[in-house]
Amino acid sequence: MENLPLDPMDYAQNGEFPWTIALFSRGSFFGGGSLIAPGVVLTAAHLLLSKTSHEIVVRAGEWDMASVDEPQRHQERRVVRVARHEDFQYKTGANDIALLYLDSPFELKDDIQSICLPLQGAFIDQTHCLVSGWGKRFFNDSQVSSIQKKVELPIVNRGDCQNMLRKTRLGARFQLASSLICAGGEKDKDVCNGDGGSALVCSPDVIFARFQQVGIVAWGVGCGRPNVPTTYTNVSMFREWI
Repeated sequence: MENLPLDPMDYAQNGEFPWTIALFSRGSFFGGGSLIAPGVVLTAAHLLLSKTSHEIVVRAGEWDMASVDEPQRHQERRVVRVARHEDFQYKTGANDIALLYLDSPFELKDDIQSICLPLQGAFIDQTHCLVSGWGKRFFNDSQVSSIQKKVELPIVNRGDCQNMLRKTRLGARFQLASSLICAGGEKDKDVCNGDGGSALVCSPDVIFARFQQVGIVAWGVGCGRPNVPTTYTNVSMFREWI
């Protein structure tokens, strides 16, 4: 780790976020997800519009996608069923949530564990939140990160978020879908292309870091722009659907 270049987007340690899932289609990485049960992955519906279940491979326990010499070997599973939310709306990002059912459950280990989910309608009042995944570090990067990265993000009030996003190319009439929450808005600290579907997790306890998934990376306007938060599907709105 000491030879990794310094970057505002820090790198995760191997196994630090054991629920983090990498999704592949025909051998190519296309997004993230989270393990919510040994045989079920939670992700974003927008990632799956052009995908069929038989072409998706789900990988758990991954850290450096460019290395075959990791301390613990990753596991892969095929997808037997894709369940996208029946009212997903691509244009607004509303109800951007999906489940992937696997052909067999993952073998749980230190570096492969499921993430806790909030209760239906739970209020998000936590500031220690982060996302882990393999998306680009910066918008202009030519490729995604081979090593899993992490970024801490503040939750942004929905009203403030809508006002901030109205100052972008979205325009003054932009309406934030009710199923979305926001996080980020800090310069060079953000998720980016390739992080879609990854989990936004928060912990009320910084010391013990008992994380709970509150969001799913949905969409943003660029990456790492000051005062331009990224949107996330509000998981607590869909607890009963899950």
